[in-house]
Amino acid sequence: MRDISYALFSAAAWGTNYLASGGVDSVAVSILRFAMTTPLLFLMARFPPYRGAARRLALLVSSASPASTYCTTPPWPTSRPPWRRFSSSSRARRPSCWRRRWPGGVALLGSLAAVAGAYLTLEPYLAVRSYLGPLLAALATLSWAVYTVLVRGVYRLYSPVEAVAWISLFGLAAMSPAAATSRPVTLADPLVLALVAYVAAVPGALAYAAWNVAVQRAGPRRSASVLPLMPVLTTLLSYLLLGEALTATQLIGIAVAVAGVYVSARG
Repeated sequence: MRDISYALFSAAAWGTNYLASGGVDSVAVSILRFAMTTPLLFLMARFPPYRGAARRLALLVSSASPASTYCTTPPWPTSRPPWRRFSSSSRARRPSCWRRRWPGGVALLGSLAAVAGAYLTLEPYLAVRSYLGPLLAALATLSWAVYTVLVRGVYRLYSPVEAVAWISLFGLAAMSPAAATSRPVTLADPLVLALVAYVAAVPGALAYAAWNVAVQRAGPRRSASVLPLMPVLTTLLSYLLLGEALTATQLIGIAVAVAGVYVSARG
């Protein structure tokens, strides 16, 4: 349970992103967040030296970025990715939580319930009915599955916190050319700057470091099983902090999502 608590912390922290980063230019806030998060991560990792794996680190940046847009779909792609094959000798050297296996029927049912609950929780906000939302969800799910699987490949060279520090640095380098299209004037308000600093420190540095630790210790499937809690936490915080009303559908969705995540994480 302690291992999965790292993933729970990440999901809770990421759930606050929507409350803390609204109403500003997305490109500007992303660049500033990377600029603040990267030195924090290197400080947390005690300034690790570069040990190679540039291509994999760059690929991790490109796979993690789209995934941050949507995190409530099932974690099944992380259970047995078809593009990853290991020899029997390499499997023997890996922790048991890294073994390739399909989740059991109970875990699959829990995942389905968790996703259904997440969608019920978000239902009042799904005003636009089109194929764009499901398409983005599918792409983000695949993208996060790629990240969750590939990030373990750099643990031969870096610890989880060291890995996310270098990934963040590569992300900052990748985002820098987009600065010309950003509107930094939207970040001029002191309150906005304080909120961006929070996003950089908590959902950014601490949450991503905790997620990498969870993937290493609990495995990708159990870690990803908690992601449907993100809209639940966002909705509850909106109710507590912003005074938004909760509908009966949302209350049912919250209960179903929590129960589903519990069953999926234990399955």
